Amino acid sequence: MTRLKSALLAASLIIAGPAGTGLAQSAPFGNAYDSTIPHLSEVEGHEFGAEITAPVDAVEYLYALEAAAPDRIKVIEYARSWQDRPLVYAVIGTAERLADLDGLKTQYARLGDPRDLTTAERDALIAELPPVVWLSYGVHGDEISSTDAGLWTAYHLLAAQNDPMVESILANTLVVVDPVQNPDGRARFLANFDDSRGLEANDDRYTAEHDQNWPGGRFNHYLFDMNRDWFARTQPETVGRVAALQDWQPVVVVDAHEMGGDSSYFFAPSAEPFNPNITTTQRETQHLIGHNHAHWFDRFGYDYFTREVFDAFYPGYGDMWPTLQGAIAMTYEQGSPRGLAWRRVNGSVLTYGDAVTHHFVSSLSTIQAVAENREDFVRNYLEFRLGPDTSDAQAMMLDVASNPWNAHRMARNLAAQGIDVSYAPGAVSACGASFQDGAYVVRYDQPAGRLARTLMQATTDLPSDFITRQEHRRDAGLGHELYDVTAWSLPLMNDVDMAECRRAPALANARLIAEDTAWPARAEIGEASYGYAVPWTDAGQARLVAALAAEGVEMRTSPVAFTMGGTRYPGGSVIIPRHANDSSLDFLVSRKAEESQARVSGLSSSWASDGPNPGSGHFRPLVDSQIAMVWGDGTSPTSAGATRYILEQRYGMPVGVIRARTLARADLSRYDVVVLPESRGSYARSLGGGGAAALREFVEEGGTLVGLGNATRWLASEGVDLMPMSRERAADTPTGSNSEDIVSGTVLEDMDDVREAEASRNAFPDSSPGALVWVTANPNAWMSAGYEDGSIALASGSDIYAPVPMDDAMTALRFAAPDDLLAGGYVWAEYAEQLALKPFVVQDRVGSGHVVAFTQSPTTRAYIDGLDLLLLNAVLLGPAHSRAFRD
Repeated sequence: MTRLKSALLAASLIIAGPAGTGLAQSAPFGNAYDSTIPHLSEVEGHEFGAEITAPVDAVEYLYALEAAAPDRIKVIEYARSWQDRPLVYAVIGTAERLADLDGLKTQYARLGDPRDLTTAERDALIAELPPVVWLSYGVHGDEISSTDAGLWTAYHLLAAQNDPMVESILANTLVVVDPVQNPDGRARFLANFDDSRGLEANDDRYTAEHDQNWPGGRFNHYLFDMNRDWFARTQPETVGRVAALQDWQPVVVVDAHEMGGDSSYFFAPSAEPFNPNITTTQRETQHLIGHNHAHWFDRFGYDYFTREVFDAFYPGYGDMWPTLQGAIAMTYEQGSPRGLAWRRVNGSVLTYGDAVTHHFVSSLSTIQAVAENREDFVRNYLEFRLGPDTSDAQAMMLDVASNPWNAHRMARNLAAQGIDVSYAPGAVSACGASFQDGAYVVRYDQPAGRLARTLMQATTDLPSDFITRQEHRRDAGLGHELYDVTAWSLPLMNDVDMAECRRAPALANARLIAEDTAWPARAEIGEASYGYAVPWTDAGQARLVAALAAEGVEMRTSPVAFTMGGTRYPGGSVIIPRHANDSSLDFLVSRKAEESQARVSGLSSSWASDGPNPGSGHFRPLVDSQIAMVWGDGTSPTSAGATRYILEQRYGMPVGVIRARTLARADLSRYDVVVLPESRGSYARSLGGGGAAALREFVEEGGTLVGLGNATRWLASEGVDLMPMSRERAADTPTGSNSEDIVSGTVLEDMDDVREAEASRNAFPDSSPGALVWVTANPNAWMSAGYEDGSIALASGSDIYAPVPMDDAMTALRFAAPDDLLAGGYVWAEYAEQLALKPFVVQDRVGSGHVVAFTQSPTTRAYIDGLDLLLLNAVLLGPAHSRAFRD
């Protein structure tokens, strides 16, 4: 497939084509190439870096290389994207090694788990095994240059002749090239680019070819930033990649990116802070590789920087997850032309060919560093995989009964990442705790122990000197240097109770599980002559109710707890009366309960010994909620995508997406729920007065409107007035400003006076980088159903809302008291003090419908699974508590 050519770049690229291309300049390494290995121009019609290779063409080119040299390159498909595009990697090595890939995989498995090997067997691996270098490109679809660099690297390794560097690489390593990690996003970027380009490439950053339409090419189909998805594993691209890395146990992983076009090139060592589970050896080895890059970049005159911006703390990055598995994994960032040419602020022009060349050079430099230090890389990886020091806590136990749906899903997610997880059924007592319905055990003395520890513990400590520096920066009015969130504990985010073990428990009946291990069977349904009850205790229960509603099953829900047949059912629980449904009820309930692993109780009578009977007005009919979401300009792509993914892929609830600009004329009467994801930009501009009026009419006529995170600002804004809430300014900050040209004089005696005089006026609280905090429930609110014991939320940004008077609206959940607030991570003391006891979820009756506002989003990255039920409360229970049946 040949795409349009750019005359502008043809003469300026620093690349090498096959013999006879006539290019004036040679490649950085000045090689002669084997003509039997097809150059990109022979397969796709353009030189490396002359055009942005489409994802389908990138895959096609790798298969063309395999056809030409099947003994030295093997292309393997490891996943399919949501849009059914293939994701492949190419294994490149000597003919001898490629002939025995299965045997090599067996050896890499031994390297990945060397616990049972003898000293002699370990020494043999160190002496003989070629380490795997994994080069991954383009996880963000609009970070375009690395894919072509990956293709060029594969070509160079196969075609370069009489090259000592390539000979050393092939003799001492096995190379894996993963050229297109995000084919759906790259295709989206290219569609916009091709639609916008003209006669020649335009280097003006403001032209349409550089200005992507919403949502841009960064994200995959469900609009996930997949560089944040590694431990959550929500997307098929990530699931496949995590499995593939475990097959090959790479000792080095490169995750090649792009950054702003005015920047140069970033490579390791990383910036502070470093995750404390990273070893000293890993940090030192980053320096070794970085020095090798510096040699080549200096030789060719390429600018670069290190130890700035891109830190090594959050474990969900494409460099950090492999690092915590033992690899030397690094982010490389190239200034992006976001097209074929970009004029920088200094007047110079960055071409696509420049960007491709820089990534090509860093790729070869990386493999060279490993090849020249082969034994050290294998030895260091093996020693890491022997397991961490466990002188402190040695294990974590997870209480299944506290949240069965999330506990089982989390355990299997951990197992899929190569973390040993054991299940002990029945009543268990260990680690100072009792577990009545089984427990999962995660020990830290295992090959993936450092990853397990950072994922399981409530807090991964930031270095104390780094915290001190951040506080000093804040005192000086500077921003913090944290690149991402400071907490990610999976038990906390899954709302699963945990017990930390000082010593690893010895449980005779505990057995290792795998990703595909069957879930423990739930309780038998029993006699059900009246019907069924579904306790509202976890998201799996709500998933069952949503599935039954989609089948037309009539159900009722009560916000008030009730007791039937000796069992107490908490608020939100659902009754399924037999007399209101047809003869297929038993089959549907049993089949859907098995699919959702939900617990269902048979009812022989509707008599309630406590609380309301099903005929009471407390019970509201449930409907098959029809859900719409505001989409497009004005919305945050990641918020919209994660929310849609959770509802559709996790809970089987289709979502109709309506562009913000279309909302004013849309027929919203078809829907029971409209979701406003977080905004990017301004809802006031994208929705306008017409959109606001349409949403008000929708709610007043019985709809449920759900606002997430900063969408609450718009709901509460003047002129919209759909939620009686007010955002707070920073506590103890002077307000107001002088509007006159002449102001009163002051006398400054010391620096304290200076800081007070220069203090920001009308400031909002300092932005939180992201920490896990406790929230508590109002038992009188239907939105708090299933959260009697509270839960965990992720608090980030600077939005804090004032308490809402009870006669204006109901606060369903609020942040915990100051002494109980922080569950994991790090927050500024002033932020925590001001956030404590403030609203998290507010519900308000408007006309016949409801508005629900989340002051912090419950769907961030789709990894705060413990809040899934809260979102389902809004979209399933909301319509029941608004007008039960829409006209």
